[in-house]
Amino acid sequence: MLLEWPFPQGRLYLIRGLVIFLGCAIFCITSITLQQQRPAAYRIATNLSGESWYSVKLSADHVGYMYNDTFQDYRGRWHFVTTTHFQLQENAPNTIVKHLTFAARAPFPLEHAIYSNRSPGQRLTTEVVAHDGGYSAHLARQQHNNTVELDWQFDLQQFLEFEQWLATASPDKAAERTAVSPDFERLRISQRTYRIVERNELGYVVETDGLFAATRTQLDERFKPVQLLMAGIFEVTATNEADAISLKVLRRKTNYLFEVDQRLDDHTSLAGLHLRLHGANQLDLPQDFKLRHNPVTSNGNGEEHVGEELRFPITHPSIQTLVQESLAEDAAQNVAHLVASANEQLRYAENQPAGSVLSALADGRGECTDFADLLTTMARAAGYPARNIYGLAYKDGPRPAFMFHAWNEIYADGRWQAVDPTWNQTRVDATHIPLSERHAALMMLANNTGEVGFSVVSAEYF
Repeated sequence: MLLEWPFPQGRLYLIRGLVIFLGCAIFCITSITLQQQRPAAYRIATNLSGESWYSVKLSADHVGYMYNDTFQDYRGRWHFVTTTHFQLQENAPNTIVKHLTFAARAPFPLEHAIYSNRSPGQRLTTEVVAHDGGYSAHLARQQHNNTVELDWQFDLQQFLEFEQWLATASPDKAAERTAVSPDFERLRISQRTYRIVERNELGYVVETDGLFAATRTQLDERFKPVQLLMAGIFEVTATNEADAISLKVLRRKTNYLFEVDQRLDDHTSLAGLHLRLHGANQLDLPQDFKLRHNPVTSNGNGEEHVGEELRFPITHPSIQTLVQESLAEDAAQNVAHLVASANEQLRYAENQPAGSVLSALADGRGECTDFADLLTTMARAAGYPARNIYGLAYKDGPRPAFMFHAWNEIYADGRWQAVDPTWNQTRVDATHIPLSERHAALMMLANNTGEVGFSVVSAEYF
């Protein structure tokens, strides 16, 4: 006699259903428990996972795109990739790529990172590699390479500190949080303060200082950016890949010259200059510029403007040799000698950037930014804090104008001193107009959208 199943067939289906239900419930509960046990940084990274595309617009011009990708590889390591591509002048595209890789296990330390900045004639790369004692940065400047040891400690929790704060504290308007992030150009861990502007139906609106001054970002409920507004003029908007990369030919002028109504005779001897700006009334720009010679942008002892950076290869043997040859017997004359030496090394070549300090030295030519980069490098190698300054300066000729220009400030004898290696000036004349990042961006926009220029109100000579 065959044995019979003791339960009717209907009850068998019921029991099977209960087993499946219990199995699913146990799986869900286990998953939730495991997820709750994972570090907060892991949960935030999971929320940020996936690809995102953004279009970048300057006024009505589609000038670039951004691409973000967050993912885990087969080894469980977290990867964060950001690519930014933009073109603000014809035939001058610029691409910046940043890729950070964090270990698979808590506290998820940074294992590897690579940063590159590429444009015609320029390729700068920082590759950061972890080792037992910390990190090494392998720097590539065109064909020149060297390695710098970094005193870094950095992990995924620090990288996602701000997002974790949003998730746990649910901050209200005006609340602030300072977080740290690696700066691959300056080779240091930098601090940045985030301010809550508002909470809305999408998530948070956050403001922070950054490229081109303040950046305002709309985040969604997963803390992914939906829209960014940089300096009030660059609009970065989430979109699809096809729309993001479909850059149009720039429709507006991109020479960035600002004509002046009269020629300035012997302009390098100007002690004071009063200019009036025309054609930009709709923008938040000063209408009167009252300028003095030797403008200094800020004070302080310069401790944050020392050391090697990606753009300033102070430890390279050719820089060390050049500095030793440039120093004066009288230390009081060192700054003047450094300025003169930087000026002598390069021939000015407008619209022909060398791409790096070492390439400029090898080629013997460069733009104003190459002169400024070289002098900052030499000054720091000689032990003086130094920084690049960006703004406008007078360009003489049949159609006199102000153009974007770069020069330097060096800290010596207890004070900052403005100098211009392109024109071999240790007494910078009053045609130099330092601009904040925001004002520089607004001047760029003003130049794109209309006829913007200056008129001379008064001039004072030495």
